[in-house]
Amino acid sequence: MADADRAPDPRRARSAREFIAALRVLKDWSRLTYRELAARADAVGDILPRSTIANMLGRTTLPREELVAAFVRACGVGAPELTVWLAVRKDLATRAAEPGAGLLGEAAADATPVEPLEPLVQGEPASPAATSSSRTPEAGARRSRTPMLSGALALTVAVAATAAVLVWRAHDDGRGEGDGPDRKGGSAAVSSDGPAPAPGKYRIRAVHSSLCLSERPQDKTAWVYQVPCADVFPSFSLQRLDDGLWRIATLHPEHGPGCSGIMGQSKAEGAWLGDDYCESRGAGEEFRLEAVDRPTEGFRLRPAHTGQCLGLPGGTTRRWAHVVQLPCRSGAPGQVFRFDPVGAGTKGEPSGPKKEPSEPKKEPSGAKG
Repeated sequence: MADADRAPDPRRARSAREFIAALRVLKDWSRLTYRELAARADAVGDILPRSTIANMLGRTTLPREELVAAFVRACGVGAPELTVWLAVRKDLATRAAEPGAGLLGEAAADATPVEPLEPLVQGEPASPAATSSSRTPEAGARRSRTPMLSGALALTVAVAATAAVLVWRAHDDGRGEGDGPDRKGGSAAVSSDGPAPAPGKYRIRAVHSSLCLSERPQDKTAWVYQVPCADVFPSFSLQRLDDGLWRIATLHPEHGPGCSGIMGQSKAEGAWLGDDYCESRGAGEEFRLEAVDRPTEGFRLRPAHTGQCLGLPGGTTRRWAHVVQLPCRSGAPGQVFRFDPVGAGTKGEPSGPKKEPSEPKKEPSGAKG
């Protein structure tokens, strides 16, 4: 089995913080959304609401044993590996209970606290991390990166060896006409300084097919496809972030506000775009809008963590084709999008001048009623 196929090993964790960091790596490894994890747990009789997963991955306290077991099982880990996760959790809890117990490389303030027992509550999470996360668009365009950086540092200490083999490698074969992840454009057809759309509600339309980005309304998964623009679900909007980046925000009638992003922050060519809770995938849900005029005018949407482009493989015009990340190709069909504004109070209809109702024809005098 390739190393990238192996689940993360939690045995390097020396504190609750590092154990939580390992759980977040496990979620990324599973490539499952919060919805999918909750559905998988429910299928085997476990209780694992989406809100509980989000709160667990954002805390610094040690999760309860039954919660760890349900989460690890839902991520697709087998019985032997599950035993390891539970043993590590038990060891950390035991050490935290010992008077004066210290942890290697940790300050006393970072001792391993244990989450108090409380009933699992069904409901929606306020965020994928802490309850104070900017889950809603109104809470601000971008949270401070301090919690994210802290988690990254803890992850480096806790699971560095595992993380090194879990990174999805971008298949940059050097044929991108100067459009690699560390370069902007490089083509005469690209104008990265071109006019960007204003923040607001849009239908995001693939120019080559005239189809729009959408989820499947009845699916438990949250993958993004191209569909007829009249069938877009849920609503999409653009939010401006710092450093010239943008967020594609969504508003689901059941699950609330969210964001589109490359699932698991995958760097692989062909990785799928999906909707999930905002800030659950870091730079995988941040995009650069790059104005182009070839093969037609529009924008390329480039995930910030890879510099590749969102697109439809082979320029397919098939309905319900997955939107994926691909190496940018100047003039390639399927990688250019436009933003059709959606007027306030309408359902998926672009804003614009309204047609005045035509005057009714007058009947000539003497006509029969």
